[in-house]
Amino acid sequence: MLQAMYDGNLNAKPEDVGYDRKKLEALNEHYEKLIERGTLQGASYLISKNGHIFARSAMGKLRYASDSQDLLPQSIRKVYSITKAFTAVAIGQLIDRGLLYLHQSASSILPEMDNDKHRQITIFHLLTHTSGLNGDPGFYNEPYGLPWFEWTAEEIRKQDPSINWKKVILAGPLQRMPGKEWIYSTSAYALLGAIIAAVSGKSFEQYIYDEILQPLGMSRTFFTVPEAMHDEVCVTSSWQEEELSRSNLASDDDPPKAGNGLYSTLDDLWIFGQMMLNGGQYNGKRILSPRAVQLQTTNHLHNVPHQGWGSNHKNYPYGLGWSLEHYDLCSKGTYSHEGFGHSGLYIDPVEQLVFVFFVPSQQGYTHESVLLPRSIVWSGIL
Repeated sequence: MLQAMYDGNLNAKPEDVGYDRKKLEALNEHYEKLIERGTLQGASYLISKNGHIFARSAMGKLRYASDSQDLLPQSIRKVYSITKAFTAVAIGQLIDRGLLYLHQSASSILPEMDNDKHRQITIFHLLTHTSGLNGDPGFYNEPYGLPWFEWTAEEIRKQDPSINWKKVILAGPLQRMPGKEWIYSTSAYALLGAIIAAVSGKSFEQYIYDEILQPLGMSRTFFTVPEAMHDEVCVTSSWQEEELSRSNLASDDDPPKAGNGLYSTLDDLWIFGQMMLNGGQYNGKRILSPRAVQLQTTNHLHNVPHQGWGSNHKNYPYGLGWSLEHYDLCSKGTYSHEGFGHSGLYIDPVEQLVFVFFVPSQQGYTHESVLLPRSIVWSGIL
């Protein structure tokens, strides 16, 4: 059965920007098959070239219930780790303003890190996932991952108020010495959020709103989705519904949502991506300097291995908060970030192309829902 297809407003035709319209038909057919198989709950995407949006479509369901409304191009979705790209940009802003420097010891700002074990960890290490701190649960395919730091800290605080979430993250030995291995660490980004708050004098969430979301006009991006808009949020499970309801219960003692907290839309993520593609500015608002954009999207790792999630990379490339893996047909220099659930933001500066997608699924990540669509998208460039 063909899925109901919803197309959003466009400001260009594919042929106007040198793109093969038939590849969009192939992309839709690919997503439809995955939805029919039950691999995906829904799929939505936006593609632009040279700043012109020529594709914006959605299909499938907004919620996991059988009687759910349809997923729409303007639907809201938690984008999880794409939040890290916003955190990286915030750090870049503070470097632009002379308030931080890249190789500054994190301990110079966070007293909990001022000890012999953590003093050598720098802002660079936290940004590049090379701090040596614990990786996310399951990074090494371990069968029994450690409890998630956000929840662990809350439980410990009930027993001992002197133990905050930072001490939970920093407890135990380092997994590697700083700079020696790429270990994906959301907890490291929580520490970056704390650094942003300490330097700016605002909460991390307020800083992101004031310095990135509001200037860019990203009016449908939130850490706490207004209750009146909850019916517009795509979720794939009951625990994501609970997560949505919990989002407005955070206290000042909770970790900043710097690693996985944002909810957003295709259009808002496109604005953020286009800002990066434009060298740090969008619609007359400068967010980052061109040099900061270049710094963030350049490889900074050399002979650093990545052995997580079944990988065995001996020389893994990574920017300052941005992935630089050049898969399949993407141009060299393409940078990106993905989010659990699954979502993605890809930026190709050679082709001046931005690709944003949401592929919500109860199965989580699959190659056919992430890697194969990306190949279809880039194969349409004429």
